[in-house]
Amino acid sequence: MRGLTHYLSGLSLATFFKPLVAAVAQGNLAILVPAVYAYLPDFLDFKVWKFFEKWDFHVDPAPQEPGLNRAPMTVKVSSLTPEERYRFYRLEGRASRIEDSGDKLSFTLTDDTGSIRVEALGRDRRDLLSALGGLEEGDAVAVSGYLDYRGEEPVFVAADAPHPMYVAERVAEAIDYAYEHGEARVKVENIRMIGDTYRRFLIDLDGENRTVRVVMGPIIALGGMPLEEEPVPEHRRYAEARTRHRFVKKYPKPTVIGGFSGTSIGFRREGDVVEEVFLPWHREWSHSFTVGAFLAALLYLALAALGSSLAAPLALASMLGYWAHVVEDQLGYMGSNLLWPFTKKRTPGLRLGESGSPLLNFSTALLMSGFIVANLNYAVPRPPIALPYGELLALVSAPSAAMYAYAVAKWLRQRGEAPEEAEEKAVEEVLEEEEEEIGGA
Repeated sequence: MRGLTHYLSGLSLATFFKPLVAAVAQGNLAILVPAVYAYLPDFLDFKVWKFFEKWDFHVDPAPQEPGLNRAPMTVKVSSLTPEERYRFYRLEGRASRIEDSGDKLSFTLTDDTGSIRVEALGRDRRDLLSALGGLEEGDAVAVSGYLDYRGEEPVFVAADAPHPMYVAERVAEAIDYAYEHGEARVKVENIRMIGDTYRRFLIDLDGENRTVRVVMGPIIALGGMPLEEEPVPEHRRYAEARTRHRFVKKYPKPTVIGGFSGTSIGFRREGDVVEEVFLPWHREWSHSFTVGAFLAALLYLALAALGSSLAAPLALASMLGYWAHVVEDQLGYMGSNLLWPFTKKRTPGLRLGESGSPLLNFSTALLMSGFIVANLNYAVPRPPIALPYGELLALVSAPSAAMYAYAVAKWLRQRGEAPEEAEEKAVEEVLEEEEEEIGGA
């Protein structure tokens, strides 16, 4: 569900508590606290917990230049070691021993720490010569690219992106690690270029063939619009790495890394196979009834210590608001870890619709708004709507009930939905949540 829907749910539940409604007439807005609690699970995940996630593997294919927030980072020749193979860097030095066949440009780059042979092939040759304005013996040069080897000889390959093999090998290693140690978390950083532009790439997990495939894509704007027409050259566009152990990709589509902050992928061993866990930091503990009860208890203790007469109703309403968020998210696909720490996995959702579904969000928001209207109307001495409470509640909830009935009917027709389709919608659901949070909603 959207943030506004959750907020309205918490507020509507608070209006069922007469002391909280009465306090509003005295200028006390404590009734908004349950609304905040209803939004809290997503706030904890997207604004707090994701930044404390610990990874077993941190995959950064293009380290950024310090202070400039863009790749590639400028390094010395001596810092290029086998561990840095395929990562995106920038070298500066003097050119010598230049050879240009028309399709391949090669020269030796020397800085104050050593020398390395540079190769530029095809389009990369053209782009490098254009950027340098030509190349002569002894010229000062700056070259972006990645370390590779020709046999045992190190070579710096001119490029405008890292080689995808860097990502493929490390994700494959993480899958094998999860099999041997039970679990692994991988943070795959994005590739930020000049300004708010990014190099898009995708990770495809082929469990049937025990293969991790990575494809390097175009430079894109923050909104995802490609900014270049030429494809990445074939020799550095595609890579695949094999795993030693079996794994299952839960989400059928490739994981696409573009703008924002990269992504997290979890892997957990289940029996004799490793399963993918999409965004393991999300709905891990925050979306649970136990955490909602705990945070409400803390609120009660704090208010009671301050001598507030609203301690009990406010804490109870806040707990119900928190729980409402969990229940509403359970209507979707991804589900939540409902009784953490007693449970360790997400319970799949009911699949009535995605979190961004206009039908579910509008019907839920309308229902909660109806509760607010009915409860506030009933709370005043002379109700402006001259209907008994039950009749008014039935009247305002009727449209929502009809929309929920439609959603249930649709669900009944789709109960045979293939597991991979459900996984796909679960991921789309959380991506919509992340987009909303990044947008500040």
